[in-house]
Amino acid sequence: MTPPLPIGQVLAATMATQALTTFGMLAMAAVAPRAAEDLGVSPALVGYQVSAVYGTAMVSALISGAFARRTGATLASQWALCLVAAGTLLTALGQPLAIALGALVIGGGYGLTNAAASQLLSRAPTARNMNFLFSLKQSGVPLGGVLAGALLPPLTVAFGWRAALAVCALLILGVGLLLELRRRSWDCDRDPSARVLAAPFASVAIVWRHAILRWISISSFAYSAVQLCLTGFLVTYLVVDARVDLLAAGTVLSLTHAAGAIGRLFWGWLADRLRSGSAALAINGALSIAGAFAASAIEVGWSFSAIALTCVFLGFCAMGWNGVFVAVIARQAPAGHIGIATGGSLVVTYAGILFGPAAFAAAHAAGMSYGSGFAVLGVVSAVGVAGVLRARRYIGKVS
Repeated sequence: MTPPLPIGQVLAATMATQALTTFGMLAMAAVAPRAAEDLGVSPALVGYQVSAVYGTAMVSALISGAFARRTGATLASQWALCLVAAGTLLTALGQPLAIALGALVIGGGYGLTNAAASQLLSRAPTARNMNFLFSLKQSGVPLGGVLAGALLPPLTVAFGWRAALAVCALLILGVGLLLELRRRSWDCDRDPSARVLAAPFASVAIVWRHAILRWISISSFAYSAVQLCLTGFLVTYLVVDARVDLLAAGTVLSLTHAAGAIGRLFWGWLADRLRSGSAALAINGALSIAGAFAASAIEVGWSFSAIALTCVFLGFCAMGWNGVFVAVIARQAPAGHIGIATGGSLVVTYAGILFGPAAFAAAHAAGMSYGSGFAVLGVVSAVGVAGVLRARRYIGKVS
């Protein structure tokens, strides 16, 4: 039996990994208006870059659970950070081929993070307040967005968007090096005989065989599509349609991500109080519908405060569900298969992210305004709520 890990250190390590890999993943979206101007393309094309990242993440998530078992969850996290840093540096080269390749490398790293984190957290005392602790770990995602919105636009204005991405890559790499301090002691449970590529779809099969995992994962398809369209297009929406300057739009993006981080803690706390992850997910989705329709009404003439409050509310909901979702998967996964079930469920989640931004970009290219696109996000949130309610029919409550 492997020894338990210190919960505080594990949470710090997994949150930092989640935050910095998200920082790299969202970096291009944060500098999209200036990069698009420099490259002579539409800023809406960032939707395809985000989809490419998550398309690769979906593939790497297939093997993420087995990879973490073979290498150790800490080393798997280091691999994730190094790949995201390398992909961000490729993107900083500013050449179309390098940007495309960088998106694929970033996605390869990003898909490894959650299974490794779940494996580490499963060895820490998390049975009590499990939803809150997993939500605390997942708050690293919006914190990464806060970093992207707060640091990258000012760096872009001062030094250019390529230099901003290079700084981003160096910060990510630094966290990967720091994890080496704990790798040997934390990875004592690794199984060098685990076969990473033996059955890459086994993780998806586990999810699909269990109805509760299947329907919760399907709901995550819709929720994740909404979340990534929000983070991927908010800055461009505010700059292009609402005529907000880049620095102010970056500030709104940071505030939105900060609200998402707070939201993750709140929704995790609420799920533990309700003793039902699915109930919290359903309430979250209902409020996301309202937030998306409110955001779709933003237009020229709105005050900065009104824009910020609207986006903060939407971020609090649409970016706050992830920790509860991962906790539900971990609690409902078959014994000994938490990492594998997490990886399988995230394939469905990443599929939503792959579809959402690309569909948004294509609809905009066909003539849909950014505001109308945000209204459509409200409809997509409703689809997610329907999936959660279907899941609840199987066992009544999801703990």
